[in-house]
Amino acid sequence: MNRRIACEARAAPPSRHRLSQRVFYRSLDYTDAAFALPLNAETRSRLPQALRHATQNRQREFLAGRWCAKQALQCLGAGSTHVAMAEDRAPIWPDGVVGSITHTGDFAAAAVAWAADVAALGIDSEQIIDPAMTADIADICMVDEATLFKAAHGRSFCEFCTLVFSAKESVFKCLFPLTRKFLEFSDVRITSIDWHRKYFTWTSVGEYIGTGRLSDAGGFVHTSVEMSSLTTTAG
Repeated sequence: MNRRIACEARAAPPSRHRLSQRVFYRSLDYTDAAFALPLNAETRSRLPQALRHATQNRQREFLAGRWCAKQALQCLGAGSTHVAMAEDRAPIWPDGVVGSITHTGDFAAAAVAWAADVAALGIDSEQIIDPAMTADIADICMVDEATLFKAAHGRSFCEFCTLVFSAKESVFKCLFPLTRKFLEFSDVRITSIDWHRKYFTWTSVGEYIGTGRLSDAGGFVHTSVEMSSLTTTAG
């Protein structure tokens, strides 16, 4: 039994989101027994100093994300499963590993791969935006993507808006380790969405382009972007 099959056999819930065979992905609902952790002194000792006095929700988010990262790193076969936190709060992955962490509501996930196989990786999960907030979120995250809504295959505008928001977050997370530049929502455009084949395409300032994967179920939207190298419209 190879490492991937063995890890998938041990995984309690089915994967919420599928990435390429080069990437190991683990997700967790906070209500799962695997994360029934009391926030006591021992548990809090695992938190970085910057989060020792954060709210319990923020502490649980962090611990859930790191739990997923540890499981994914074990499946990858990494020598270390420790993921530190940088001053800008970005995860610091073990040498030779790229990865990404996301959490929203009662859900967390992490994805990892060998840097020799994947240059950069970004994942994001979002609960479907509340209808009362959709117009405001659309104003924040959309450039001209509203023109794609007509092809949304029966999805509501709330679902569509959530996807655009999440897709751009995945692009941000993927590009930052490569460019070291913080991007605004207006810096990235989602240029096409295929709900049936579960992918989207995007472009960003600097003329970077790429594709991403999407899935939606159970009131959540999940997106991911993998890059083997920076690709531009020039070639």
